[in-house]
Amino acid sequence: MMADSFLLEKREDRNSDANHKREAACSDLDIASKKSKLHDLKPENGEKSGEILDQCPTETDCLDDSNGQLVGSAEQKEGNRLEKKNDICEERNSISSELSIGIEADAAEDKGSRHSMEDAWVVLTDTSLNSSQKLRCAHFAIFDGHGGRLAAEYAQKHLHSNVLSAGLPRELVDVRAAKKSILDGFRKTDESLLQESAAGGWQDGATAVCIWVLGKTVFVANIGDAKAVVARSYVPDGSQSQSARTDPLKAIVLTREHKAIYPQERARILKAGGSISTNGRLQGRLEVSRAFGDRQFKKVGVIATPDVHSFDLTERDSFIILGCDGLWGVFGPSDAVDFVQQHLKEGLSVTAVSRRLVKEAVRERRCKDNCTAIVIAFKHKLALNMGISEVVYPVYRNIIAVLLLGPFAYFLEKKERPQLTFALLVQFFLLALCGITANQGFYLLGLNNASPTFASAMQNAVPAITFAMAAALRLEHVNISKRFGLAKVLGTIVSIGGASIITLYKGPPLLNQNDAPHGNSSSGETIISAKDVKNWTLGCVFLLGHCLSWASWMVFQAPVVKKYPAKLTLTSYTCFFGLLQFLAIAAFVETDVEHWKIKSTGEFLTILYGGIVNSGIVIFLQTWCIHKGGPVFVAIFQPIQTVLVAIMACLILGDQLYSGGIIGAVLITIGLYVVLWGKSEERRVERQDREESLTKSLLEEGGKTEIPVVPDLP
Repeated sequence: MMADSFLLEKREDRNSDANHKREAACSDLDIASKKSKLHDLKPENGEKSGEILDQCPTETDCLDDSNGQLVGSAEQKEGNRLEKKNDICEERNSISSELSIGIEADAAEDKGSRHSMEDAWVVLTDTSLNSSQKLRCAHFAIFDGHGGRLAAEYAQKHLHSNVLSAGLPRELVDVRAAKKSILDGFRKTDESLLQESAAGGWQDGATAVCIWVLGKTVFVANIGDAKAVVARSYVPDGSQSQSARTDPLKAIVLTREHKAIYPQERARILKAGGSISTNGRLQGRLEVSRAFGDRQFKKVGVIATPDVHSFDLTERDSFIILGCDGLWGVFGPSDAVDFVQQHLKEGLSVTAVSRRLVKEAVRERRCKDNCTAIVIAFKHKLALNMGISEVVYPVYRNIIAVLLLGPFAYFLEKKERPQLTFALLVQFFLLALCGITANQGFYLLGLNNASPTFASAMQNAVPAITFAMAAALRLEHVNISKRFGLAKVLGTIVSIGGASIITLYKGPPLLNQNDAPHGNSSSGETIISAKDVKNWTLGCVFLLGHCLSWASWMVFQAPVVKKYPAKLTLTSYTCFFGLLQFLAIAAFVETDVEHWKIKSTGEFLTILYGGIVNSGIVIFLQTWCIHKGGPVFVAIFQPIQTVLVAIMACLILGDQLYSGGIIGAVLITIGLYVVLWGKSEERRVERQDREESLTKSLLEEGGKTEIPVVPDLP
């Protein structure tokens, strides 16, 4: 099931191919500005870069990534023309096309040489799960505090909710409405922050760089000197390698710095009555010209109005880096992109990469300031996304399983294989319907409509469902008046609770306290892959069906394997009937021949692994264990999967280990041992009762037997 989650979470909607060809935001130029004015760009000497900019739906200036040098010159008379062109682009963007893009994101921070950490951050990979909206919304932000941490924490807590309440689109991507809601959210946050600071007597300030991902459209907003950089491939859409991480990437700066020394900001400050000292600071003290808070500087030109622009994600966009000024003080945009790409190519998670990026900045490049970074990786083409559909994948997977198990079953179980009857074939067919078709089908449909995180949490209910079904069918004895009966019930509950804690609760880190999170995260998991949620309620129903079918298969397998103990043959027949059922469904649903083609080695290896391991070996081992210990015995080990994933991620991928994972693992282990003790005690009591019953029966029979009298010998 873990492999299926990994596959489906990266599936791409093939109906949106036409939309991939649209370049979103100044594709061949870096976006940022230190000197130019929004909307008022005109290409110098007819450069092609100006032509690209004219087509760009963003509202930013284009500069190279080294020193913020201006690429296009500004003329006031061009402003209206570009504004009209932007309006056309925004209207064209208002129709949402569903591009299924997986997102992995995490943040890391270090206080550097400072006495305290004044930054705050937000990583919300799918905020749509907390509301009724159908459009996937992800939010990421860094708030760089100065003069204290209170302003950064206030913005961290209130900005996103203010943007949502201001009317962030929930159904379709409306670019105009989204930008307006972001502007209103910034304004409302700053106004309420100023009131809070006045009441509390503090004067902290905070710069901000924020990302909202609505469907496939990215909105960037910033105030101050924090930056966002997107890593984009030079390779055209549709020509990427299987991993975009191996394509050459260029750094495109998505934000414009707001400092008092820049002409545009300087003019506004002077007009407001402020002054700029020779060191380039406002009133000789503040370097940035836009920020949340800074109550004492609001009357002299400091504002919290962000630059907001948008672009559509394409296959060329690999990842985005958000960073405070501490990070960008020692990393150039291209340098940071190369660093992140190199570590992603090594197979590290975004958690490990973000930590290494901050560690490199502070320990190797001697960043003295607070340093915070967020790495947002986009997953476009892997596994099911590479050709075959999610309906065809189980067909190939079960073909591999049948080809693997069939020969072993035929030769190894010749002597012990019972006679095959029609009744047994019907039972095999029903087992395939529950354990193969319904189990895998509902799981894929559930992942397609809900998040992998929720799917993982739902699977932890399988032991409880199995226990309840086995007890109802009297395959499992439940007698809470006995110690072993109570142990089985309580152990199951504790184990499920532990798995839920690992899935839903993070807690403080255990390995490196410098990485202790000061931000908000959407889940207890360090990495959360998020995608478009088409129908959350329907996804829950499908995942519940998956859990019920999986539990049903384990429960119904127990009596069948007693009648037909040839377990390899039983598994082969189950996979064979599952293949026939999926083949019938796929032939009806997937009529496009292209979706049946295996187009890469990676895709073939994925199918091979799914067939050999997931459908072949795993089902056989589960059948064998059900025969030996019963369905509850097998189901109770399900939460161990969550523990193993956390341990492997820590040891192999370098992920952080959190207290929530340790607490959950301890509870799972305790619950597992309690259940196993209950099962063992139950068997001991049953064996003892049988022995006593047999002894009593023999004694009773012995008492009734007449002993013949032998006459004395003469």
